[in-house]
Amino acid sequence: MIKALLVDDKQPSIELLKYLLLQNCPEINEITTANSVREALQLLKNFQPDIVFLDIQMPQQSGFDLLNAVDTWTFEVIFTTAYNEFAIQAIRFSALDYLLKPVDAGELVKAVERYKAKRLYAPAGGELYKNFIQNISSQNRKLALPGTSTIKYVGLDEIIRLQADRNYTKLFFTNGKSFIAAKTLKEYEEVLSSSGSFIRVHRMHLVNYNFIKEYDREGLLHLKDGSSLEVSRRKKESLVRFLKR
Repeated sequence: MIKALLVDDKQPSIELLKYLLLQNCPEINEITTANSVREALQLLKNFQPDIVFLDIQMPQQSGFDLLNAVDTWTFEVIFTTAYNEFAIQAIRFSALDYLLKPVDAGELVKAVERYKAKRLYAPAGGELYKNFIQNISSQNRKLALPGTSTIKYVGLDEIIRLQADRNYTKLFFTNGKSFIAAKTLKEYEEVLSSSGSFIRVHRMHLVNYNFIKEYDREGLLHLKDGSSLEVSRRKKESLVRFLKR
């Protein structure tokens, strides 16, 4: 069974989330709540939750302050937040999970299911959260890549291209190495769209613009690492526009 800690300065938000958990997530059998970071830090020691549903924006101390204050990670975090594009992008870059307020019951169930799957194959420890804090405070973000048994952190300038591999994605790096991540290419396309450096050229391929060498008349895209990729007919026009820009 699963123990959950709900952290939010607004009591109505806590009551709604608690109700939705009780109604839709029977595997969560213990729930406690906190209205401040100080209270939550004490409960992390005494209650020892498996999941912390953490509001990002709180007065006095934010959800980020709580993450910075934790030394030993024995729990997973699911952020709860009103729409904030910058924070959400940092969360997704860091391979973490979030729920938008007001919390939807269906999305809540999916988040709990993702938690259950994640804890089975790749316990993250504190590195994911340290990377998230760095991504929030820095322009040089590190993309967290969850594999089947480990998590890799890379800068965007280290990624040459990404290739679909069924429900996984194979990434190719500037050091000549590759890595298979446990997310789909579509998910990475969504995460990387804000960077402005990656373009989908085929249902199988997502490319870092900075490593494009040439696009020839045969419809092949040549990259600086020596690889050549087919550009789909549907993606040709958008690629040409992207290159002209």
